Amino acid sequence: MSAPLTHRIRAAGLLVRDGRILLVKHVVGDDTYWIPPGGGFESASDESTRDTVRREFMEETSLAVEVGPLVYVREFAEPAMGRFHLELFYRIDAWSGELSLANLAGLGGDEFDIKELAWIGREELAALPFYPAELLDDVWQRLAAEPVVIRHLGLQK
Repeated sequence: MSAPLTHRIRAAGLLVRDGRILLVKHVVGDDTYWIPPGGGFESASDESTRDTVRREFMEETSLAVEVGPLVYVREFAEPAMGRFHLELFYRIDAWSGELSLANLAGLGGDEFDIKELAWIGREELAALPFYPAELLDDVWQRLAAEPVVIRHLGLQK
């Protein structure tokens, strides 16, 4: 019997403007990838996963955001790290502020891994190391839909 996995809840925001999605570039060792701004639920400061999105957006992008509907749910196990992840992706309905990485200073962790913020178009996105790749199929149409229908991206093993 394998050891039980710890659980991690991650919440991220999907912000699209003029056909481009806001992404964060992470560089961890030799690994480079782009993901929507977000991070782990912190029980000390977050009352909900929407709070997680608001906090993470402020930390990673310096933007204050209005979190809209839940759009995607993703589950995956990372046995080598001893973790099981539940990821929730919300549409961002409004935002204010100027893009900046300045709020990462002094936080540790992502402060050292996040290297860039960028608005990425659909064509550019297909050529980048982007996670989760499942969003490429329909993120553009799904974010514009009313009402939003939640898509479960599956359990990845």
